[in-house]
Amino acid sequence: MRICLQPSFSIAGPDGDDAIDRHLRLLAEVERHGNLRMACERLGMSYRSGWDMVGALERRVGGQVLDMQRGRGSSLTELGQRLVWALKLVHARFEPLLDSMAAEIDAQVQLTLARGQSYLRIFASHGYAIATLNAHLQRVQAPVELGYRGSVEALHALARGSCDVAGFPIPVGQLQPVVVARMQALLKDGYRVITVTARHLGLMVRKGNPSQVWTIGDLARPGVRFVNRQQGSGTRMILELLLERAGLPGADIDGMETVELTHAAIAAYIASGKADAGLGVEAAARQFDLDFVPVLTERYFLVCNESTLADPRFAATLAYLQGPEFRTSLLEYPGYDGAEAGRIATLAEAFH
Repeated sequence: MRICLQPSFSIAGPDGDDAIDRHLRLLAEVERHGNLRMACERLGMSYRSGWDMVGALERRVGGQVLDMQRGRGSSLTELGQRLVWALKLVHARFEPLLDSMAAEIDAQVQLTLARGQSYLRIFASHGYAIATLNAHLQRVQAPVELGYRGSVEALHALARGSCDVAGFPIPVGQLQPVVVARMQALLKDGYRVITVTARHLGLMVRKGNPSQVWTIGDLARPGVRFVNRQQGSGTRMILELLLERAGLPGADIDGMETVELTHAAIAAYIASGKADAGLGVEAAARQFDLDFVPVLTERYFLVCNESTLADPRFAATLAYLQGPEFRTSLLEYPGYDGAEAGRIATLAEAFH
């Protein structure tokens, strides 16, 4: 048994609230496949049920959400696109928070049901690979509580014993020694690092890049609106280092203090038209149909004390990272590379 928390959509009316979660999922599948019939098949419902569901949603929202033309498939209207965007934004912004809350609640419930059993605690910054790992740990009911925290906060928690494992990204190339040096006080010699993935980090921009954002320096141009990650995130640290190298003060960027908590939430914010660019992973850009300008590659690691590697509670995590299923799952995310997933190294070996 695992406790899960999920956001829910409903439309308030005089006779109560009408849930529209399935309606929005149907529209999202139509957007993905361009065909109502295929969307219905993907959701395991009949075409008639899907057709009725679309009609019911249009009556509730007071406008057309689907444009269907014989021989040309189905496409979302502007209203339908806005509703699907709202679905994506809410999941991108709140799923990490809800997942963390669910893990915390579930661990307390499990401790009550099976007194004496303890949970291994992982604090990690949110990303597609970590979310995939978390979903697996929940499926196999591993005795692990995975909570999402900023990279620096996660490392602080590990150093003071508030968690057993921390997750964080490190850029490859010239910025690697700079970032490692900044984190040095939090990285003990006895730690071991486990590679999770490599991933492309870059500028996520609106489709067609109408603001012509091609470099970090372009973020300071008048009229370019930026959306940032929160303080304490690895991505925020990398951005500040890139600005430093370019000789640009953060105050020159419109939106430097406009923040979202995940790569996906930044991508959703840009897709809504509220910003022109943000720094994030390629997978998030592709998920929200944005263009992507590569800047660097970073590696994502889990770090722990050497003794944790032999902890039976950590076995499911290591086995999954080192197995073919995890590497295959990463193929779903553009810019992710799991070739070295599960590799265990010392700090010196990992960051030489």
